[in-house]
Amino acid sequence: MNTREIIIKKLQNLTKVKFNEDSLLEDLKIDSLDLAELIIEAEQAFEISIDDNKLNDVKTVKDVILLIENSN
Repeated sequence: MNTREIIIKKLQNLTKVKFNEDSLLEDLKIDSLDLAELIIEAEQAFEISIDDNKLNDVKTVKDVILLIENSN
């Protein structure tokens, strides 16, 4: 499973809403706490570090994926 697939699977566990990479996290009812938990899990799983200030720019599923992939 690649990074993108892992993140999509984790997001699916957070929401019951069908989504694609352009979906807004807000529309999926994913709040800042959910996002923070997802990022912490990703940091541990992929042994990366993500600057918390970058989370303010994350609005879509694709933003989450790119943030994590670009931190590898």
